Formats: sequence, C-alpha cells, structure tokens
Amino acid sequence: MLVATNLYLTSKLAGNSAAVAKETELSGIIDSANNARIAFGEMRYWLTDLAVSLLTPSERNAKAARSRMDGYLDQLALRKPELVAAVRAERDEFEKAADDAVDRYTNNQRVLGNSLLAKARDHSVKVDELLISLINNLREELTTERDQIVADVTSATQRTLIADLLIVALGVLLTFVILRSIAVPLRQLVGAIDGLSAGNLGVPIPQASPDEIGTMAHTLGLFRDSLKERDRYAAEAEAQRKTIAAAIATISEGFVLYDSEDRIVLFNEQFRDIYPGLADIIKTGTTFTEVLEAVVSRSLIDLGGQSPQAWVAERKARHAGSGGLAEYRYGGRFVRISERRIQGGGTVAVYSDITELRQQNLELEEARELSEVANRTKSQFLANMSHELRTPLNAIIGYSEILQEDAADNGQEQLIPDLKKIEGAGRHLLGLINDILDLSKVEAGKMDVFIEDVDISSLLDEVKSIITPLVAKNGNRLELRLGNNLGNMRTDRTKVKQCLLNVLSNASKFTQDGKLTVEVQRLEADRPTIQMTISDTGIGMSDEQLGRLFQAFSQADASTTKKFGGTGLGLAITRHFCRLLGGDISVASRVGEGSTFTIVIPDQRAEPERSELPIDLTQEAAPQSAEDGKSPITVLVVDDDPASRDLLTTNLRREGYQTVQARGGDEALELALKLKPDAITLDVLMPKTDGWAVLGALKANPELCDIPVIMVTVAPDRGIGLSLGAAEVMTKPVDRAELMSLLRNLLSRDGPILLVEDDPATRETVRNTIGKMGLTVAEVTNGRLALSWLAENPAPALILLDLMMPEMDGFEFLDTFNSRVDWRHVPVVVITAKQLTAAERGLLSVRTVIEKGDSIDRDIAAAVAKAVGRRPARAGPDVMI
Repeated sequence: MLVATNLYLTSKLAGNSAAVAKETELSGIIDSANNARIAFGEMRYWLTDLAVSLLTPSERNAKAARSRMDGYLDQLALRKPELVAAVRAERDEFEKAADDAVDRYTNNQRVLGNSLLAKARDHSVKVDELLISLINNLREELTTERDQIVADVTSATQRTLIADLLIVALGVLLTFVILRSIAVPLRQLVGAIDGLSAGNLGVPIPQASPDEIGTMAHTLGLFRDSLKERDRYAAEAEAQRKTIAAAIATISEGFVLYDSEDRIVLFNEQFRDIYPGLADIIKTGTTFTEVLEAVVSRSLIDLGGQSPQAWVAERKARHAGSGGLAEYRYGGRFVRISERRIQGGGTVAVYSDITELRQQNLELEEARELSEVANRTKSQFLANMSHELRTPLNAIIGYSEILQEDAADNGQEQLIPDLKKIEGAGRHLLGLINDILDLSKVEAGKMDVFIEDVDISSLLDEVKSIITPLVAKNGNRLELRLGNNLGNMRTDRTKVKQCLLNVLSNASKFTQDGKLTVEVQRLEADRPTIQMTISDTGIGMSDEQLGRLFQAFSQADASTTKKFGGTGLGLAITRHFCRLLGGDISVASRVGEGSTFTIVIPDQRAEPERSELPIDLTQEAAPQSAEDGKSPITVLVVDDDPASRDLLTTNLRREGYQTVQARGGDEALELALKLKPDAITLDVLMPKTDGWAVLGALKANPELCDIPVIMVTVAPDRGIGLSLGAAEVMTKPVDRAELMSLLRNLLSRDGPILLVEDDPATRETVRNTIGKMGLTVAEVTNGRLALSWLAENPAPALILLDLMMPEMDGFEFLDTFNSRVDWRHVPVVVITAKQLTAAERGLLSVRTVIEKGDSIDRDIAAAVAKAVGRRPARAGPDVMI
C-alpha cells in the first residue's frame, strides 16, 4: 500500500509539475504578446512621425521596432499560429499604407497622403485588437491551468490522508502478528539454551525453518550435536589415555613425559625403579630440575669427576637440546637416556638399562682386539711368506730371462721354450702371491691409495701392450675405442691398471676366436668420472653365476675352474680396488653371447701446484760409454739377498752401466758418501737398517739428496716411497726393461741449458759452471728473447731464469711459458737477487729458487744435476762388496 501511495503521489506530482511548467510557458507567451503589442505601438509611432517629418532616424527606429515585433510574433506563432498570421497580415497592410502616405507627402501630395495615413490607422487598430484578443485568450488558458493545479493538489491531499490512515492501522496489526511469531519461538530457544547450559543434551529444540528463528534453531541443534560428539571424543580420549598408560606401564624401559614447563605429566614404574631413592620425588608435577637436584644431593649418580653444579648444568643443557643420547651410571647400573622434543614444547624421555649391553660391548671389544691381533698375525705371516716366496721367485724369473738370452746368443734355441715355461710358471706363482697379498690388505683395510695425475691415453696404451699377447693367444682381437676429451685424471694409476688387466685377462680367458672391446669415455655429471666398458664375445654367464662372480676364490662353477683354471681372486680384487678409488664395477651377461663389464672411476680432480709438476721422462737415451768401453754412469745396487743383487748387477751391466753392490743399509750409506753414484736401486726389507731408513738418510744428506733412488720391494708402498723422495718404486721381481727405461730417463736428458739473464757477470759464472759439467748453454738477455728462442728451437733440458730483466721480466715470461702445454715438462730454476715474498714465491711455477750470492755456482750445479741427471764425467771400476 505504501508503494501504491507513493506511486500515486509521484504521478500526481509529475502531473502538477507539467501543469506548472505549462502555466509558466503561458505566462511567457503572454509577456511576448504584450511585448509584441508595445513594439507595434513604437513602430506605428515612428512611421507616423516619418510621414510628418520625413526624417531618416524615424525610418530606422520604425524598422527596429518592426524587427522586435517579428521576434515576439515568432514566439507567439508556436502557440497561436493562425492568430499570429492574421496579425502579420494586418501589420503588413498598415505598413504598406504608411509607406505610401510617406511617398505622397514627399511628393507634396498631402491630400492623398492624409487619405493613406487614415487607411493605415484603420489597419493599426485591427492589429491592436488582434493582439489584445490574443492576450485575453492566453490569460484565460492560464487561469484554467491554475484552477486545475489547485484541484489536483486538493484531491491528492485527501487521498493521501486516507491511505496514511489505512497504512497505520495495517502496520499496527502486522506488528502485533510479527512480535507474536518471534516471541514464542525465542522463548523456546532460550529454554533450550538454558537446558544445554545445564548439561541437559535431551532438551527439545524448535524445528528448523527457512526463517531466521529456524536458522537459529538449526544452529542450536548443531551445537547440541557437537556437544554430544565432544563427549564421545572425550570418552574415547580417556579410554585411549588409559590404554596408553597401560602400554607405557608394560614398556621395559623407563618412560617419562614432561610438559612445556618441564613438569612431569606421565611416567611408568620402570622410570621410578631407575631411581629407587626418589620415590617421594617422582610424581606428577615435579620439575626436571627438582629431579636432578635430588639425584645429585642423594648421591645416586656417578658424576664422572665433575662437580655437582657442572654435572647439573651439563644435564640441563642436554635436556634443553633434546635430540641425542646420553649415558650415565646410576649406582651399579648404566642407563642410556634418549630425549625428544614434542609438539607443544614438551619432552619425552626414555631411560634404558644398558648394563648388560655394556658388558656385551666389553666382551665384543675384547673379541675385536683378539681379532685384530689375529689379523695382524695373519698380515705379518702373509708379508713374511710373500717376502720368502718372492725372493727365490725373483731369482727364478730373472735367471730364466738371462738364460733365454744366453741360449739365443749361443744358438741353443731348443732350450728357450723350456726356459719360457720356467719363467711363465714363476710369474704365475708370483701373480697368485700378489693376489692373495692384495686381498689380505684390502680386507684388513690397509691398502694404501696413491693419487696422482694419470694420462688416460698413455695408461690405455700400456695396458694394450701388456694384454695384446694374451688376447692373441686364444685367437682373439682387441679393439680400443677412446672418447673425446679424455685428457688426464687424478687417481691411483697402478690400481686402475690392475683393474683393467684383471678384467681383460678374464675376458680373454673365456673367449675363443672372438673380439674384446674396450670403450673409454669421460662423463661430466655430478662429478667427473671415467667410464671404462670391457665387452667380449665369450661364453657368457647365467644369473646364478653372476650372483657369486665377485666373491673371493669363486668362479662360475667347478667345471669352469677345471677347464680354464684360475683362483677366482682377480675380479674380487678388482671390485675392492674400484670401490677403494670411490667407483665401482658392474657386469651384464647372457649365456653364449658374452659379457660386458663397466668400471666407473671418479676423477679426483685437484689441480697440483705448478711447482710440483713432474719433469717429463718420455725422452730416452742410452748411457754413454767411456773410451775404455766402460760407462761413466755408476749405479749402486742395495739388497740383502745375493741372488737379487747379482741379478740386478747382471742386467745393469748388460746395458753398459757400472755397478756397485752393498749388502745392507749401513754399507749403502758409506758407499754413497764415498762414490757419489749416479743412481741407487734400494731394497726395502733388509735387516738392521731397512730401505725406508736408508732413503730418509740419503735425502737428509745435502751431498746425496740429489741422487735418484729407485725402491725395489716385494711389498710396494709407492706413496710412502715417493713422499720420502724416491724417484720411483718398483716391485720384485724387477722387470728389466722397465728398470732400464727408468734409469735412462733419470740419468740422461738431451738438450742445452737455456740461461735467461741480463747481467753479463752472472751469465759468465753460470756458463763456466755448466761448462764444467760437459753441457751446452744457450744464452738470452730477457724474457721476450727467451720466448723467441723456445719457439725456434727444440725444448731445452732446463731453464735458468732471472726475474728482474728489461723488456720482459721473469714473472711475465712464466705467465706465457706456463700457457704452452708443449713446454710444461721443461723444469725452470729461478736465479734472482730479489728478496721474494711468500705471495711471489706462490706465483712462481718452478721447482727451485736460487738466490744470487757466493754459492751460486754450487747451487746451479746441484739444480742442473737434479734436473738432467748429469755430473762431471768420471771413470772408475765396478766395485763388488
């Protein structure tokens, strides 16, 4: 009803607004009609004045009045077009008659002018009457509109009053009904809320309905359901708590739960049993600090030499940083405490009695010590056995080689096959001894790893040269596939080589008239690795055979052992070596199709200091002979075994070297001081003074430290030997060709000595010193000329470099020199008067720095001798001791 009333009032107000607008419009039109009548009166006046005075201003004023009248008539034409048209017609007649009258007056025809002027007056009277009639009509319409507006307002007011009275009565009625419909359900809701508050979950709740009261009733019903669910969960939680408490009570370890304020919340009887003297303290609500203080004050804990305050502080710190284990002694029992923080800041602690476990550990420790003693005994036995077996084997293999050469020289070729069988049997036995010793070292965890830079291509060429005869023996072919950018790797060269030889030997043994393929590639993943894949077309293996392939003393089956031989140690040692180097070996095989072994070895890349870069030993030259047929190069052979000494002496003499023999370490040191030999072969296992002690003494003596020493031992410890200053470490039986090659590399180096020095006096001193050694000197005065000389000539044996020079100093020279890979093998010795700082010494990629002074000639001679293995020539007979 309110809306209808408002709509009615709105429509009436809109109609009244339109009527008021129309009234306003009529008022404007009436004003325009009055203005038009006034303008016509002015026009009539000026035209009459023009007829009498004939003045031009009168004519202009008449036209202006006419123009104004036209404007008002245009506005009136919108409302009363017919009446306006009649007014215009009469005005035009008036104007025409007035103009004719002016023309007659101008022509002095006054009678005609008067007549026309009278006619114009008649027309002006009609125009005035028409305008008055128009004004009256408009005023009547305005009055009618005003009366209508008043009537409409009166009617709307009356009707509105009636509607308002009806609305008030209806509102009162609706308010009563609504209040009643709200109050009754609200009283029911309040009663339900009071009942729920009192804990009565069965109190009735009004039915839910779409209105607000119904929504409240629905919500209250959900609240009652949640209270019922809460009670159910509380009952279940209580049951679970009792179950957990019962479970904790059955735990064999002591259990205690602390809250966020470190107060005991829950514990079991086992926890109380751990502290039998704290029955009055261990209860709910006791703090952790109170328990500690009681434990200390009642002397229930072994403080381990700490003060009570220190022990309590340490125990609190452990408790605050829960997450570890702690062991303490309480009375005669050992207790392990494990504490963990839980959500909410509490702590769970478990106390375990480990007294029996500690006793078992002590027994196990004693057993471990006994096992270690047994293991050491076994290792000592194997080492002694290895030494005792290798010594005669050394003689057997060595003399069989000598006898083969003698038989060939004497034309007794029929003896050579038998001698080769002797050599082969000796080497086979030697291989078995080496495998057993290696396996023993690996299992004992005493296998040493010597990490060095390894040229992968060179290593593979060496392996190929060794394995090719064995591969060809069964009619097999060997194919080597090398990936790109192999370069060098950091690893134990000897062990990688042995791994490859073991796998290739195994593959060749089980392949007949087939093909062996070795594929090597560098992998750059998380860390750089070298992957070596060895595949064959041999007999292959089953899954059951693959399962025991890497077990020591195990082969595919008994028939395989009978047919192909072997001890089954090779692949077991190979896996040990691969894992020792941080890699591994895997295999895939199918019966009748062959096998594929994959060795992955990490590149333990760590750039060596440039001052530690090794001298290139690739150039070989035969030792020079003296004019009497004797070589000026003397080798001191040190070994306590006569057969080994004689064998090495024979091999060295065959190559033209002079030899000196020593039976032990003390004699070796005496002879070395007396004779200053060019090289020394040194056995390790000797009575009294062993090889390591002799090597240390040689390197500690300034007169002997530059002599290259080759360690000869049945149990190679290459890392120890090289770290003590040995030039190389070889394993008995000594390979003669390898020994000769090593001696040639150590005792001879072709090429001149390049001297880079701008001071003439220093050049002369150095020139004379090197000349006495029988060596050639090439001289340049600065680093730029030195680079030009190196570019135009073969690499020198040694570079003597001054640092402070014009044009290009020594530091700039070394920057360019080190960037050339083909020059890196050339050793560089710096000669300088400059006091070098630690940083400058670090920048020098050289082995030796010699300061200019009184001893420069001796220092240079020693450096040259060390680098190129040359001393002033001297002759002397072989010495036999």
